Amino acid sequence: MTQAWVVDSNCFIHLGSMAPDTFVKDIAKILNKSNQMLYVTPGVHDEIRNVRFQKWSKRPNVLDEFKSLLTTVAIDDGQIKGLGQLIGEKASPQDVDLSLMVLASQLHRDGREVILVTDDFKMTTSGEKANLGYTTCPPSTFIQRLSSQSPSKKKGRMKSLSRRVRAAEMRYAISRVHQYDIQAKLTWMVDSLIEDRPQSQRPISDDVAESNLKRALQRTLAGEQIKGNDMKRLGALPEICQPILSLDAHLSGLTSTNTSEHLRDAYDETLLLLSEVLEAIGLHLAPLDESAAELANSALSGYLYRTETALGLMAKMSGKRETARLHLSRALQSATLIDDSFAEMHAVYQLGLLAIASEKWERSARLFETADQQARLIFAPRLPYLVCAGISRHLLGEMDEAEQHIQDAHILVSADKNQAALQLMDLGEALLAIDQPGLALEVLDESMECALQIDSQEKLEILSEYILMANAAMTQTDMLQHEGLRTLLDGLNQLNSEEAEEFAKKIKAIEQRVDEHNQPFEETWKNWQPSSKLIPEAATLRVVRAEVDENQDTLVVVHHSELGSIGLWLPEGEWNVSSGHLLSFANTRVKLAQPTVELQEKHSIRGIVAVEDSTQLTFTAPSEDLIIENEG
Repeated sequence: MTQAWVVDSNCFIHLGSMAPDTFVKDIAKILNKSNQMLYVTPGVHDEIRNVRFQKWSKRPNVLDEFKSLLTTVAIDDGQIKGLGQLIGEKASPQDVDLSLMVLASQLHRDGREVILVTDDFKMTTSGEKANLGYTTCPPSTFIQRLSSQSPSKKKGRMKSLSRRVRAAEMRYAISRVHQYDIQAKLTWMVDSLIEDRPQSQRPISDDVAESNLKRALQRTLAGEQIKGNDMKRLGALPEICQPILSLDAHLSGLTSTNTSEHLRDAYDETLLLLSEVLEAIGLHLAPLDESAAELANSALSGYLYRTETALGLMAKMSGKRETARLHLSRALQSATLIDDSFAEMHAVYQLGLLAIASEKWERSARLFETADQQARLIFAPRLPYLVCAGISRHLLGEMDEAEQHIQDAHILVSADKNQAALQLMDLGEALLAIDQPGLALEVLDESMECALQIDSQEKLEILSEYILMANAAMTQTDMLQHEGLRTLLDGLNQLNSEEAEEFAKKIKAIEQRVDEHNQPFEETWKNWQPSSKLIPEAATLRVVRAEVDENQDTLVVVHHSELGSIGLWLPEGEWNVSSGHLLSFANTRVKLAQPTVELQEKHSIRGIVAVEDSTQLTFTAPSEDLIIENEG
């Protein structure tokens, strides 16, 4: 019976990062000699077309090197959707994965012995549920089984590669211990290795044993019961590591109070708690041997990632960019210790936004390109990272690289206009929050194009306000600095003539509102007036910018959809306020003056407001920004 390997994208990604330069030639000889074939679908080509062999000279493209060994079979969209419906929406893998499952089932029905190579356990369980007939194995086992068919001089290097890939698979699975029960997945991975060696009675490898012990420690910290033998092997470690649990308990309450003053207090409290926890654990780990300490530190990395991320986001929301960068860099380091690609991606994305805020374009380009690589690895949304990488390369003057990123992003936009509209809108809001209105405006324009094409009135209304706010926040520097960016980002999406006409109408309406909001208030108040005379009761204004002058007075520029932008002079003192914060007024009185020509030109404000009692101002940080994302 002819053996067919249907290979998922993640296998090629693993090979790209680890395979030696002899690998493709080695397996080509094995496949030709044994009449085995490698199958993929066009979706795999799309997902790996930028993956390169990292350890090879000149880092060639993986797809180019493998192309002659691959048989590519297109799968009808109807079959993909049909399988997705059979499995169920919540449990269903992504479309590319579904196409591979359909292909594997078809080859099985043709009388082939079919093995689907993937480390996505969902494709195994879903295939069994739908009775598709194929078997599965992770990439490490695929390499292991090929090594058994290779000459002795090549067998060693293939086994070595298999072990390295298996270690990465195990680390990744264990890093998800708090997201799902991984016992079944680990069992499947181990069983796949010994399946074709039933006579073997060898103990599980050291890597597997270590991984199991780490998982046991993580489980007991999560309050689960573990085997008595594992508990004995762990010794005092569960008790030593127990203080780490207070971090997650603390983080869960951070979003309940979110004024800027509360935010500062929350940051200080979180930093103090982290110091106390690390000190308590470190004192007891210090006398232990290196292996025990390494095991504990690996098991604790997830908790430290979440805490450092929260500290980084709080610092960022307070305008303390360098402090935020330090915490997020630590979060990234913790994520790498557990090989959590999602956590790595999230930390790198936040670091990229900080680099953009500081206009460090080289650093931001590298960070967003790294985030995109991680997103490809775990099949997460890539659009925001590609757009930001393209913008950064453009501002560096590296036009070819910028255009390539935007071309890649265009494919994603064309595939799903609804998701593109949402992701670009979120990115535009994030850019506004770091005081980059020029960049935000260009991204929001593209989001509006997508929203118009799918006729989402809700998104169009929100986007109109964001675009209005971005225009109001624009400075002359922004306009000059980002010249030419419009042409680049136009490559994200195309409108037909009718759509272009409708888009132009909406932009014109927004520009009319911008012109109105650029006109200074005609009326001024030299005497104190109730704030409600200017600011509607219960209204919330968004902070566009906060600047401290040479006298240590703070000018806060805030925006309201009806009023436009106004400036508030706050008295000398430390005001914990930054872009993206929300301002609300309580019962107080205000004076209103026309802005100076300089202030009006620089900030497009309509008036300057003095507040009689500044204690009645409440600046609020958006609490949702503190939610630490997990891979869903």
